[in-house]
Amino acid sequence: MALSFLPRLASRLRFLIVATVGAYAAINLVLAMLAPFTAGWPILGVTALAVPPMVLAMVYGVIPIAFRFGAPR
Repeated sequence: MALSFLPRLASRLRFLIVATVGAYAAINLVLAMLAPFTAGWPILGVTALAVPPMVLAMVYGVIPIAFRFGAPR
C-alpha cells in the first residue's frame, strides 16, 4: 500500500512545483508587459486586463507542461 502511494505523491508534488513556478513566471511576465500601459490604473483595472492572458498561458502553456512533468512514471 505504502509503495504505491509514494510514486503518486511524488508525481503530484512535481506537478505542484512545476505549476507553481510556471504560474509565477506567467503572471509576472503578463504584469511586466502591461505595466507601461497601466501605470496609475486602479488594481481592479490592471487585473481585468491581466486575467485573460494569464488564463490562456495557464491552459495552453503551464498546465500541459506541468502534466508532462507530473505524470506518473
